[in-house]
Amino acid sequence: EHMENNLKIKGNIWIETDTGLEINAAKALLLEQIDVLGSISEAAKVLNMPYRRAWGMIQEMNRDSSFEIVAKEAGGKAGGHSILTEEGRDILQLFKDVNESLKQYSKGENGCFTGWKEA
Repeated sequence: EHMENNLKIKGNIWIETDTGLEINAAKALLLEQIDVLGSISEAAKVLNMPYRRAWGMIQEMNRDSSFEIVAKEAGGKAGGHSILTEEGRDILQLFKDVNESLKQYSKGENGCFTGWKEA
């Protein structure tokens, strides 16, 4: 009996700060769209997410963080923009880096682990 020798790594990752801020894939996507579109409601639309859910996620992130992640810019006629703060961008980038390196790691040579290779 030996273990199946084609192992894929699966899983959702998130990062967590010591203040309790959690960034997962869903939040990262939302932050990314807010950064691009400058609007929580537009970002929610693009992601097919109810506005209330998006707003709730932002509130939660801002509350659980020692710094603001998403900030309101005072409005002109458009009624104000939502922007990522510098810290918001930093933590989004960190999540993307971690996620990417895990993807690369789990790919190996052919998308699977095929036993251990000695270095």
